[in-house]
Amino acid sequence: MAELPSAFSYVKRTGFAKREARSFALPVLKATKYGYSNARVRVMKSLLLKKDFLGELTRVRSVDAVVDMLEKTHYKDNLVKLSMHYHGSDLVQVATALHFAEVAEKLGRITPDGDRKIFNLILTKWDITNAKSILNARRVGKKYAEVAPFIIPIGSFTETDVKSLLEGSGEGVFLKFAKTPLGRRLLSGMAVSSTELEKLFMSFSSADIVKIEAVLDSFYYSLAGAITKTGAKDLGQMARISKKEIDLKNATIITRLKQHGIADRAAIEKYLIRGGSRQFSEYVQLIDAKSTEETLKAAARLFELKESPQTPAGLETMLNKKLAAMRLGAFYRSVLSVGTILGFLFLQEEEINNLRKIAVGKEFGMDDEKIREMLVFPN
Repeated sequence: MAELPSAFSYVKRTGFAKREARSFALPVLKATKYGYSNARVRVMKSLLLKKDFLGELTRVRSVDAVVDMLEKTHYKDNLVKLSMHYHGSDLVQVATALHFAEVAEKLGRITPDGDRKIFNLILTKWDITNAKSILNARRVGKKYAEVAPFIIPIGSFTETDVKSLLEGSGEGVFLKFAKTPLGRRLLSGMAVSSTELEKLFMSFSSADIVKIEAVLDSFYYSLAGAITKTGAKDLGQMARISKKEIDLKNATIITRLKQHGIADRAAIEKYLIRGGSRQFSEYVQLIDAKSTEETLKAAARLFELKESPQTPAGLETMLNKKLAAMRLGAFYRSVLSVGTILGFLFLQEEEINNLRKIAVGKEFGMDDEKIREMLVFPN
């Protein structure tokens, strides 16, 4: 059977940002520096799907009906050209990944020169998302053809990298990862040793994947922390959001590791992400809880959730929704700053997440109300 094309095949490669001929002498007024890019972002923001429209999508009878409605929006071209190869929720997922890559490419071109480094560092978030997808797929034995269509073509991974990581021998996967641009950057400044990380790759148990993901997340937040320490006032909001993200990520890391039988406090704290707004001592109540139920109740208290989740997966859903709402609320009204550009990436990402939840929910026959509960909107 012919290999399905990946999103790489359809989009101009969205690596790290290319220049558009707009540079400014310093000092420069914010209105001059950001006026052009922010005006472009406002136009793009006007195309974001409205809450009422997403609500209508949750009420249609099938995923095909979801696609029909989306073909009346700016997603039409991608849906049509991909429909020869994909159907159902797969079609929605690949089309939205392609759209997101196109948006990132446009934003990279209009980002002022002085903020280009910040923009490029933020793209690392999706490099890491892709790395997690690849490693999890490899662990369950998925082949390149099954995974490549769903890799978001943003950042440094190439199709060759993805194929090599998925189909190479187990002994060599760490060395192959280490040779990728992300791997080289990660190994040059990570908290755990390369020897220890190599052991995790060699063992590759489900618990080891949790640890590897924690190392990847720590790397991203160390970059985000460096960005927000540049002194730029525009990035203060990002710094606050980043610290909150770390707090929520740490709760997820704790519950996942405990789910895999790791209960020792030192062993867990080793993989917690530094730089959040909470002290590690505040996580002790989660780490020392004797049962899953007690751990979930402690997390609900710590993060002031309206109700205690029933499962670790339920906790992750609640925390991710809380994080996304926080991000959306912070960036939706941002004006005349690099935060407007970066924030729009997060807004677009959440729209795509919402569409994917709806499409998959419809395909699996989920109740309309359950699907709506998973969606995230700006406050």
